[in-house]
Amino acid sequence: MIKITIVKNGENVTAISCEGHSDYAESGSDIVCASVSVLTQNAQKTLDEILHINTTYICDEDIPSLSITLPILEGEKAKQAHLIMNSTANGLRDIA
Repeated sequence: MIKITIVKNGENVTAISCEGHSDYAESGSDIVCASVSVLTQNAQKTLDEILHINTTYICDEDIPSLSITLPILEGEKAKQAHLIMNSTANGLRDIA
């Protein structure tokens, strides 16, 4: 089972962590795990490479686990970052 933790500050998602394996299929062929990975890694890359926001990003393939935590942000960067994180959380809820 994948355990997903979503941390919010008011209406805004500030951190997402995922740990475990869905066991839908064997590792490497699991479409549920692949979906979770794509959503979370895309969020992190968008925050980092497009918005230039230095998140705290931890990925451990041995466990497997992944977490993204936003720094304290203000103004337009905060709005953009929260949009990405809230969207990612919605996608993860849809997968569940």
